Amino acid sequence: MAKRDDATGTALSRRATLAGVGGAAFGLAGCLGDDPQGGSNGGNPNGGGSTGDTDDDRPTVFATMPAVWDFVRQVAGDYIEAIDLVPVGEHGHDWNPEPGTVQELDGAVGFVYLREFSSWQDDAAAQLADDDGVVVIEASEGIEFFDSPVEENDEHWWLDPIECQTGVDNVADGLAEIDPDHAEEYAANAAAFNEELQALHEDFEAIVDRAELNQIVVGTHDSFQWWNRRYGIEVYSPVGTSPDDAASPGDVQEIEELIADFGIEHVLYDVGEPGTLAQSLADETEATVLPLSPVETQIDGVPPIGGDLVMEPDWGYVDHFREINLPSLETALRAD
Repeated sequence: MAKRDDATGTALSRRATLAGVGGAAFGLAGCLGDDPQGGSNGGNPNGGGSTGDTDDDRPTVFATMPAVWDFVRQVAGDYIEAIDLVPVGEHGHDWNPEPGTVQELDGAVGFVYLREFSSWQDDAAAQLADDDGVVVIEASEGIEFFDSPVEENDEHWWLDPIECQTGVDNVADGLAEIDPDHAEEYAANAAAFNEELQALHEDFEAIVDRAELNQIVVGTHDSFQWWNRRYGIEVYSPVGTSPDDAASPGDVQEIEELIADFGIEHVLYDVGEPGTLAQSLADETEATVLPLSPVETQIDGVPPIGGDLVMEPDWGYVDHFREINLPSLETALRAD
């Protein structure tokens, strides 16, 4: 939900303050780690640090992880600058900002977050909601979480391209509140991007429909249960839902037995986490490691285990799926 109490002017009245956005926002990015993407259109394609020398005076919206950042930039077009708070190489699920960061966020006109994803986001949203100059946009509004096989109120809805369309519409509504003069453009951009997400969903369905297997093993934390709900894929992980969880010997043995029982030939892993356990599982079961992306991490120029593609820090949501997730699933499910 976009929250704002300013009844007379739009948030664009802060543009005079934002003439220093190159200094304020990118100074913040330096505090957090150099801004990896740099703007609505991807910024520095090489991810080579802050773009603080820009003359860009567009209003700025901060996003709280890579998937949401891409939704903002896809909808914003050329009118609003989108900045991802999570630095390149950091995992959005367990990254936390430095003390004092929330106070610095009021240099922007918008803050887009995921409820119940990480406590700092909910706290920041509550704090910024009291700032008349910042529109707080809950990307998850209207999306009902569910009790997945591994987590109560599983919040990883952005891994479902259908649910993402609601998130994109939420972003469009929030940007229209910030900048009513371009509300039609934001709605059109959202509709166009949602068509891409629909096509992605249909391609995902096609892979599942022709697959020989219905099970995958993930050797890192399990953020992929929304695929079970939407596509019926059975996802098994010895780790659980937190990147900080550790697998017990018993959990590992159980997964190894499942690999043998189902005839699974591949172990997948989250590219934002160490692949040590995935590689160990693969070695023990004579399987091959393949990457997956929960779209929570941007990695600059590092080929994932089991792949030779080079990830780019300005990849968007569709890139993560088409370059990593769909090819890996097609192979792992034996649908190629």
